Amino acid sequence: MTETTVDPAVLAQAQHGDPAAMERVLSALAPTLQRFARRLCGDGPDVDDTVQDAMLQIARKLSEFEGRSSLTSWSYAVARSACSHRRRGLKNRPPVADDMADERVSAEPSPESIASDAELTRALREVLDGLPEDYREVIVLRDVEGLTAPEAAEAIGLSVDALKSRLHRARSALRDALKPWLEPPAPEAAGAACPNVADMLSRKIEGELTAADCAAMEKHVETCPLCKGACSALNRALSACSRVRGDEPVPERVQESVRRAVRGWLATAKSAV
Repeated sequence: MTETTVDPAVLAQAQHGDPAAMERVLSALAPTLQRFARRLCGDGPDVDDTVQDAMLQIARKLSEFEGRSSLTSWSYAVARSACSHRRRGLKNRPPVADDMADERVSAEPSPESIASDAELTRALREVLDGLPEDYREVIVLRDVEGLTAPEAAEAIGLSVDALKSRLHRARSALRDALKPWLEPPAPEAAGAACPNVADMLSRKIEGELTAADCAAMEKHVETCPLCKGACSALNRALSACSRVRGDEPVPERVQESVRRAVRGWLATAKSAV
């Protein structure tokens, strides 16, 4: 899992209202929150507002964090709530013209681009942004950020079984959306009697297949070029997910705004004691 590292002593000091310790905790969490907010809310100024909202909520609620879950998954839950509130507040806004819309439309991929990891990563970013929100967030948490299934389930508020069920569907949708970059066209009738090996591979990754099921799947894949291509495609898609991750800088104006707000809030909280 990609866990945000915070010194336990610093965390404890922040939970007791130490301003410097609080800034260190928020600084450590900020890049992760920025990535998650961008995936949920899309690019634009609303992402910065969401990150700011999430960081302030973390500052206010940090004393309630008991360590039963990881700090990262707990922070994701806060960011998810902040993004949801932000979207509800913006849903009645008139649509904003997007002059770049045409430029984001992907051209028909060439054979060279199919083999390019850089091209696949670019395509993956576009595909992720186009997936339904419930699919996007499970892939971001599980395959991009690397949370365990229980951690991702806790962040979203699902049971582990429900999380995995949604994840399998999301991975299938991801693979389907990336087919132009991953798989050559195949006749519709081809593989009609084949098992859904992409779904089986997803279940294998989550530890849901028995050894006998795994052996049967591997035997079939070795003798079926179509299913072998499907497994290879999903593996490439999930590998690209791990490359999508990368610390995204949080604008300094956002960080400074949060610092000022946190200091003011801490000062008010102390005076009220």
